[in-house]
Amino acid sequence: PLPSSGTADLKKSILALLEPFGDPALRVPDTEFRLIDEQCRLLEARNPARGADALEALQGCWKVRYSNAPPPSNGALGPVRGAAFQRVDVPSRTYTNELSLLGAALFVQLTATFEPRGPLALRVAFQTITFSILGLRLPPVAFPPGTERTWLLTYTDEDTRLVRAGVDGGRSTARDLGLLSREEGEAADSYLFVLTRATPSESSRAPAGLPSPLAPLARAAERRRLKAQLLEACGGQSLGAEAGAEDLRRVRDLSDRLAALTPTADPASSPLLCGTWDIVWTTESELLALTKRGLLGLPCTAAYQAIARTREGGAGPWAYSLDNAIEFDGGFLRVGSTCEPAASGGRVNFVFQSCAARWRALELPLPPVGSGWFDVLYVDEELRVCRDSRGDLQVCARRK
Repeated sequence: PLPSSGTADLKKSILALLEPFGDPALRVPDTEFRLIDEQCRLLEARNPARGADALEALQGCWKVRYSNAPPPSNGALGPVRGAAFQRVDVPSRTYTNELSLLGAALFVQLTATFEPRGPLALRVAFQTITFSILGLRLPPVAFPPGTERTWLLTYTDEDTRLVRAGVDGGRSTARDLGLLSREEGEAADSYLFVLTRATPSESSRAPAGLPSPLAPLARAAERRRLKAQLLEACGGQSLGAEAGAEDLRRVRDLSDRLAALTPTADPASSPLLCGTWDIVWTTESELLALTKRGLLGLPCTAAYQAIARTREGGAGPWAYSLDNAIEFDGGFLRVGSTCEPAASGGRVNFVFQSCAARWRALELPLPPVGSGWFDVLYVDEELRVCRDSRGDLQVCARRK
């Protein structure tokens, strides 16, 4: 018998019922669909997300595991199964559906906007659809005005989503082309979607196996786009001191997506780590307190890190130094450290060696206390993203 109690059991049961039909599941017989629908309704009765929480819980990248909606919403294009993902950006009220087919030789991206309609419903409006063939991105095609759907957010938690959806009075391109009857999909709960949260490796928009010499160009273009979005998201927040909950989610999501496209192997030991880096955004509480309150009445003007490496006599192992500085109008706080990047991966260990503070004409040495580490999630010639041993995120721009 199918499990009827326990949220985790219900989620496992739904995925187990879908498993024989592939990922995403296609061509599910009516008898099996009724069993899947029954389990989904039991799970929907346990929906933990309500009101504003239901909307905020959508943030991030989700993998489509099944839908009985017509292609390409079901993760296929005609008979060809693909890898289907949905990226939801709650602060901007936008999402993208992405479908990769034939080993990423064909990539389809649909963009849309959404607005809440009641506590557990959204009205979505399709905006554009774009095709990429062998890594070559074709111009986007705009949907006709009124191409809209209703989403019913029937279940959302940290790793699973169930959505019921329908045209609900909107315009349908498939109907306009005569591919569907005028009545099909009209009800707001016509179609069922089962989604699970994507892993970081799954959420990489440009698959590594793209069989085309244009793939590096496509990945580079995506990196440029994400970097611009990340810097824009970090702006106007006093290095993060004025960031709200939605700002935090957006910066973290963009950082994770950018990290999945890092161009630098073994970033900790890469020469790109060295340089002077202006901190543009962080969650580090001590830095944010000084950014917001200043130093005994002196306002903060900048914060940066300087990483350098030298070799004794030009040979032998590299010796690394890490200097953190917060500049104030008439003062500073500076901490000097030695650091040791791992030979592989992104881990950098450091030990504090010196500390000094200056307030107007008064400069005092302070005892350096502590050690720690940070992981370089992304680094290139312009941008560095790190997460430290306390889980704090830091976004830095190379000083020119």
